Amino acid sequence: MLSTPMTYRTLIAITLATVTCSGILRETTAKAQATTEPTTQISREVDSKTFPLLDSVDADPFPAATPKQVVDVTKKVFPAVVRLDVAQEIYADGKRTMQRGIGSGVIIDGEGRILTNYHVAGRAAEIYVTLSNKERVKGKLVGDDHWTDLAVVQMDMDEVRQKKCEFTYAELGESGKLLTGQDVVAIGTPFGLARTMTLGIVSNTERTFYPERQTIDEYETGEFSNWIQMDTPIAPGNSGGPLVDLNGKIVGINTRGIAGQGLNFAIPIDEAKQVIQSILGSATPEKQGKVTRAYLGMDFKPLQDLESFYALDINKGVLISSVDRGSPAEKAGLKAQDILLSINGTPTNVRFPEEIAPARKKVATLPIGSEVELLVLRDGKEMTVKATVEKLESRVGEEREFKTWGMSVRDVTRLYMIDQRLDDDHGVVVTSVSRGLPGDKAKLQEGDVIRAVNGEDVLDIDAFATLYEKAKQEKKEQLLLSIQRGRGVQMAVMKVTY
Repeated sequence: MLSTPMTYRTLIAITLATVTCSGILRETTAKAQATTEPTTQISREVDSKTFPLLDSVDADPFPAATPKQVVDVTKKVFPAVVRLDVAQEIYADGKRTMQRGIGSGVIIDGEGRILTNYHVAGRAAEIYVTLSNKERVKGKLVGDDHWTDLAVVQMDMDEVRQKKCEFTYAELGESGKLLTGQDVVAIGTPFGLARTMTLGIVSNTERTFYPERQTIDEYETGEFSNWIQMDTPIAPGNSGGPLVDLNGKIVGINTRGIAGQGLNFAIPIDEAKQVIQSILGSATPEKQGKVTRAYLGMDFKPLQDLESFYALDINKGVLISSVDRGSPAEKAGLKAQDILLSINGTPTNVRFPEEIAPARKKVATLPIGSEVELLVLRDGKEMTVKATVEKLESRVGEEREFKTWGMSVRDVTRLYMIDQRLDDDHGVVVTSVSRGLPGDKAKLQEGDVIRAVNGEDVLDIDAFATLYEKAKQEKKEQLLLSIQRGRGVQMAVMKVTY
C-alpha cells in the first residue's frame, strides 16, 4: 500500500522499488542491436512480442531458493524497479487539492513505461520517478484502470537522456503457470526504505474475496480476476512493485495485504498484460488510455450446494443473483434467480466462488453494441433471450471543482442512480462544499443532486459546467437550484458575489 491514506480502507498494500542509472542511456540503433548488449527499446505494439524473454536459454521452472539464486534474481530485477512519488487529485471542502504519497512500479519496456497500481498513480497530477542511483526524473500518467487497480506511467525520456541514465526493463512471466508452494520474491521500498526484497512462497493462485466487494476511494476494484496470495512479507509503501519468481520473471504486481497475518496479495501479471495493451492502445498525447468493458447489468452467485434445489447437474450454469434496473439484462427479461447456462453458446458454469471473477470477465469482454444470445433456465424450463451489450461505467462519476460557487460535484452515473434509487441519471451530485461560500450558505449538503439551475435542466457534469460559466460571465448574483435530497425535491436560492 501507499505510505499515505491512499490505500484500501481495511487492507495493507504492497511492493515498491528503485531503478539503476549509471552512465549512459543505451542507444537503440542497428549498431547497438548487433552487439551482445541487451537493447532497452521494444515495439510499441503490445502483444506476445512486447514482452520478449531476456534469457533465451530454457531455465528450471522451479529453481531452489538458495542464497545465490535469490541474490541473482534480486540483482536482475532491482534495476527495473522504481519508487514513485505521486500527487493525486482529491476533492474536499469544495476544492480540488493534492494528496501526496509514495508507491512502487516496475519498468516494462525500453521506452521507459512503468506498471504500477491505480491506487498509487491513478488520477495523478504529478509524478516523480526515483531510480536506483537516487536520480529523479519526471513521470506522466499514461492511463489507469481502477477495476484491476493498475496504472501505466511514462518516464520523461528527454530528462532520462539529459541525465544520461541507464536502465533496464523487467521480463514479464506467466502467472498462469504459478503453483502453490512456489518460491517468490517481492522487491520494493516499504516505508520508503529503498532497495528492499523479501522472500516467501505462493499460498494460493486464485484467491477470491467474494462476496465482499472491494473499493479504492469508492472506485470498484477486483471484479474481473482472482488474486495471487503469498506469505512474502510486504508493508505500506510497497504497492505497485513486482512479485518475482526465482527465474527473475515478474509474475504479479503486489497490491495489498493484511497486517501481521502473513496474508498478502498480488495482481496476476497475465491480467496486467491485457490491461497494459488496452491502456497503450487507447492512449494519445491528448487523452489518457483506458480499458473499455461491457455491461449487461446482472451479477452472479455460485451454485455450490444449490444444484439439488434447482434440479441441476453439478457444475452447470450460474445463478443470477441480481439484475440492475434499466439494464440490458432487465430489458431482455432476465430476473434474479434465473440460471444462466450460456452466453452466445459458450457454457457459463460457476459452482465455486473462485469462478465468479472469470464469469464476470466473460461478460466484460463482449463487444459493446453487439447483440448476445443468453440461454437461461427458469422454473425448470430453458429459454433463449437476446440482449444488447452496453459500456460498463463506474458507480463514481467524473468529479470537478466549481470554485466560485464553493463546491465540488460528480456526474450521476447509472450505477449511482441504481444505488440511490433515483428516477434517472440526470444531474450532478454534490460531494463537498466550502464553508462560508455560496454553496454552503445555500445549505447544500453532500449527496444532494442538482437537477436544474435557473430552470435549465442539468443533464450531466458538462451541462452543469456550461451553466456555471454562463452565470459567471453574466455575473448573476442569485441562482435558483432544483435539488433532489433523498426522495424529495426542493428549491434553494444561492447568492453569489463576484
